[in-house]
Amino acid sequence: MIKQFFILINIISIFFYQLFFSSDVTVKQTLPSTIAPNGEVTVSFTITKGDVAGFAMLKQTIPLGFIVEPIENRGATFSFKDQIVKYIWMSLPQDNEFTISYKLKNVSQDAGNYSLDGKFSYLSDNEKQNIDIPTANFSVSSGEELPQIVNETETETEEPTLTPKTEIATLSVERTIDKISENKFKVSLAISKQNVDGFAKLIETIPAEFTGLQDKSQGGIFSFENGEVKLLWLAIPTQDNFTASYFIETTSANGSKTISGIFSYLEGEETKKYTINSSSFNVDFNNEIAENTTTEEIEETSLQEKVANENAKNSDNTNKKKEENKTPITTTPAPETGITYKVQVGAFRENIVVDKFKKKFNLKENINLENHEGWTKLTTGSFNEYKSARNKRNAVRNNVKTAFVTAYNKGNRITVQEALMVSNQKWLK
Repeated sequence: MIKQFFILINIISIFFYQLFFSSDVTVKQTLPSTIAPNGEVTVSFTITKGDVAGFAMLKQTIPLGFIVEPIENRGATFSFKDQIVKYIWMSLPQDNEFTISYKLKNVSQDAGNYSLDGKFSYLSDNEKQNIDIPTANFSVSSGEELPQIVNETETETEEPTLTPKTEIATLSVERTIDKISENKFKVSLAISKQNVDGFAKLIETIPAEFTGLQDKSQGGIFSFENGEVKLLWLAIPTQDNFTASYFIETTSANGSKTISGIFSYLEGEETKKYTINSSSFNVDFNNEIAENTTTEEIEETSLQEKVANENAKNSDNTNKKKEENKTPITTTPAPETGITYKVQVGAFRENIVVDKFKKKFNLKENINLENHEGWTKLTTGSFNEYKSARNKRNAVRNNVKTAFVTAYNKGNRITVQEALMVSNQKWLK
């Protein structure tokens, strides 16, 4: 009996909870079977992650009367709020197996039986996977009685442990579609939420002729496949209101198109789905262009006929005025002030060192930087006449084959065709 007594006092009950997925992820939870009044113990988790990387989260509900302090986080963001413990990794440790732990303190509970449950969530092929950690039972000793190991089967007759009341989640999503160019659009989703946290997923079904491009993911993982844009959050932003966005682009679409979507989130442990109202938009894109022609070069060439017609129309109007007023016109109209032309030599999504770029292409010209539609664009020169910009473009193409002319109205970027028509200038090859 004495031997059993000391075994019971010193024994540590180790609970192993393992559910196997294709990536062989396992979780082992270790904690003592008893905790003294006003005492504290260490709870640890050994996670074997296999080939899983990237986002992950471990979440546990702590009984009332206990508090938690972190010990070892292994790169995770730790939080303890409303009796919920969370470890969130933006990127899991590289080690195949690692251990995290926290200190569990008894601040107000007397003798009795309590329990811990939890969940480990991770991403596999951009889809959320869960390992549910079965309930682990432990007891608070009175200090007089012998500590007892509580078996899982005994929990059926125990009084339920009080847990915080789950607040009802509410969510709304509004979509707007803004035209960036003839073939490119920005899709923005204004998300308003209350009592929504943890995992969330947005799936947008876009027209078949379009490609999805990343913009502002607000911490989510962006992917595009089989006509679906996905934003996946292991931990959705904490703000009640935020906006996520992405771009769609086409080389062949025309006419009226529609985007639909679904937003999934957790309410307690139950997955909820919110259907986002469909949005329609019109595409008027002329894609009959030569191969290997850039979008900007299209701006210079695709509407040449319209420019010629506009110039001819202006000429006819001028001749009519001559006849009406019988006053000969000896000068051509002056170009519209505020219209300028530059030559673009490069565009980059990331930061670019101008000196390295100039050295690579052996450029002597001064290079200017401008931010436009999420790109850092490099330009040179500033001309009031399109002809001068065209000549500069031809000279620069000796070094940068893809150089082309861009146009501005009082500093705002417009198409070359618009600039030519506003300034009453002629397009030249």
